[in-house]
Amino acid sequence: MERRRLLRASMLAGFLFHTVALGLVWMRWGAGSRGLVLVWMDFPLSLLWLSAQGTRLLLFSLLAGGLWWALLTGLLSSWVGQLSARR
Repeated sequence: MERRRLLRASMLAGFLFHTVALGLVWMRWGAGSRGLVLVWMDFPLSLLWLSAQGTRLLLFSLLAGGLWWALLTGLLSSWVGQLSARR
């Protein structure tokens, strides 16, 4: 049960980190350069919404990219947990 809670916490942390980074990029960068940063931030998944612009780009990156980061952080924490349990 403890492992599940930690996995959910790491996935939530990954999603929130992505959301904060996305918000900072969206508010502080210009229209052309922020699109490029968002594409690299969510690569390779961002190739699916490469033609999106404006609010659509923001929403696709927020949802799909956030879930992508949540998956990556969940897999990483699960892998580290398995490695530490073996020792």
